[in-house]
Amino acid sequence: MKRDARSPQAYRKDVTGEQSEMLETIRNAILSVAPDTEEIIEYGMLGYPGLANLAAQKHFVALYVLPAVLAEHLGQFPGVNCGKSCMRFRRPDQIDSDRLRDLLRDVLSARSE
Repeated sequence: MKRDARSPQAYRKDVTGEQSEMLETIRNAILSVAPDTEEIIEYGMLGYPGLANLAAQKHFVALYVLPAVLAEHLGQFPGVNCGKSCMRFRRPDQIDSDRLRDLLRDVLSARSE
């Protein structure tokens, strides 16, 4: 579900319920790993240039990262549906913030090489 938000604040305000909780948990992990990153709207979702994109879809919250880095971390997120470059979280209990931060640190490391 593409949202028509014009700002990150409007996007976040538009997301409700359990999805809002998941979005904020993942967003907090992103900002803890890269506190100086800019938060923008990119491709109709929250964008963190050089790091990740984050989207609240109809039935899940998706985190988009580098495919090569995601492939290295797939086994650390049991029960999470993954595509080539995204992880799809359907429930808040699927989000392991520590492992998520490890993944994001590896994305930053890969981007700086």
